[in-house]
Amino acid sequence: MNKKNRIPIIDYSKPSGKRYCEKILSLRRKKDAAISARAAEVLEAVREGGDRALFLFMKKFDGVALSARSVRIGRNEINAQALRASPALKQAIRAAAKRIRAYHRRQGLKAFSMKTAEGTLRQIVRPLQRVAVYIPGGHTVYPSSVLMNVIPAMVAGVPEIVAVTPPRQGLDPGIAYALKICHVTECYRIGGAQAIGALAYGTASIRAVDKIVGPGNAWVQAAKRLVYGTVDIDAVAGPSEVVIMADGSARPAWVALDLLAQAEHGSGDELALCVTESRDAAERIAAAVARAIDESPVSGKLRKLPSHAVTIFRTAARAESIALVNTVAPEHLQIMTRSAEKDLRRVKNAAAVFLGPFTPVALGDYYLGTNHVLPTGGGARFASPLGVESFQKRMSAAQVSEKGLHKAVQAVSVFARAENFVHHALSVERKLTNSTRESD
Repeated sequence: MNKKNRIPIIDYSKPSGKRYCEKILSLRRKKDAAISARAAEVLEAVREGGDRALFLFMKKFDGVALSARSVRIGRNEINAQALRASPALKQAIRAAAKRIRAYHRRQGLKAFSMKTAEGTLRQIVRPLQRVAVYIPGGHTVYPSSVLMNVIPAMVAGVPEIVAVTPPRQGLDPGIAYALKICHVTECYRIGGAQAIGALAYGTASIRAVDKIVGPGNAWVQAAKRLVYGTVDIDAVAGPSEVVIMADGSARPAWVALDLLAQAEHGSGDELALCVTESRDAAERIAAAVARAIDESPVSGKLRKLPSHAVTIFRTAARAESIALVNTVAPEHLQIMTRSAEKDLRRVKNAAAVFLGPFTPVALGDYYLGTNHVLPTGGGARFASPLGVESFQKRMSAAQVSEKGLHKAVQAVSVFARAENFVHHALSVERKLTNSTRESD
């Protein structure tokens, strides 16, 4: 944050305003490229060296000496640590789990069967067999991430769910309790890019998985991106970001609190943007943010943020505000306007949307039931929140009768010969001519 928490107010209607927006959005991409090169080296070492490389990196980066015996967190340790969680936290975890489960039970891919002139077509839905959940543990602990990642996998019917989390001074009681109520019994005390390598390629101690999900720092996300193709991933979920679209009806102090709620995550790469058409609202919100930083119990952390981390964009009209939102494609979008529902209809790119003054992002982070594992860095243009379908795959099945083959052969033959695939054509043509003969 710059002099005395001065919050920049940028006129997005001007070319300079659009350039400023593009600049702050591109900063993260440049940093990601540098980290990816280093992460690739770690991944290759783990792929080649297995446990030995994994344990060396854990010693180097986390200062923890691990072995094939100690890397796994056993069920007894999970249960013992879960007992240490406070009653209030246990109650909150149970209440959130109930809501997350209820919301996600309405999701999922659907099987179907349809008759055609040629026969029958089906869509078959199967759960993934073995998935890994990355539970971050750098700046703080995240029992909520256990629930958000594991419950959709459970609803999808995944039989093997593996959890990994960076080592700390004992497994956190909140994480342990969340693992316990989600019935996760395979858990490892590893983190960073090396953990992603172990999960993707497998080692003597850790079997490879089919998919890796969950948030993490820039190293974890770079590694996930690099192993995609060997395994599936959910999305590249990087540092937190929020865009708040506000008009004169929004309370400046409330907007300030919601902006700082996302800016406080601690990586230094967070992005909290406010968009408004009102000059007066922009100035009052900027002043409210500055006051909130001064009064914050974590003001030291907030003052270390770069000057662009909290920025207010002033636009000429609501249409321009919505265009900016669609350009940023934010992880979180709060719409604090008089016409929130109407404005939502024009939003095309946002991962999770929160409507009205009484729906801060923090509700979705923990309690409402929607998922907080979301695409960031513009990923909402093409990706979705983690959900049940993230842990399912589709299979197609077709069965054609002899009569159906007769109906299809001419079109298939024309296609195949137009594309110079002669045996594609012969595979249907000769079955047709041989169908009345004795089989070979």
